[in-house]
Amino acid sequence: MDSLGISASGMRVAALRLDASASNVARLPVEDATRLGVSASARVGGGVAGTVVEAASDPAAPAGDLVESRSAALAFDANARMLRASDESVGFLLDVMA
Repeated sequence: MDSLGISASGMRVAALRLDASASNVARLPVEDATRLGVSASARVGGGVAGTVVEAASDPAAPAGDLVESRSAALAFDANARMLRASDESVGFLLDVMA
């Protein structure tokens, strides 16, 4: 897998993490609501795959969900920057070879 694919897969998992934490915060007032988390695993050839899973109950959940959402947003941004840098590098390489 190329760096574009690796970055894109990282962005997808970061978006899943953000969705899961936002869902947990939105369902705080709902009694016995199932908490969500994301399980991420490395792909053969590069990149990462993520799936939404049921998370364990946590009394410190609201604070943890807010931290998780910020962490996911930063991970998304880092992968987007890597994607942009990789795209620019390919463009530069094509310009040099032309």
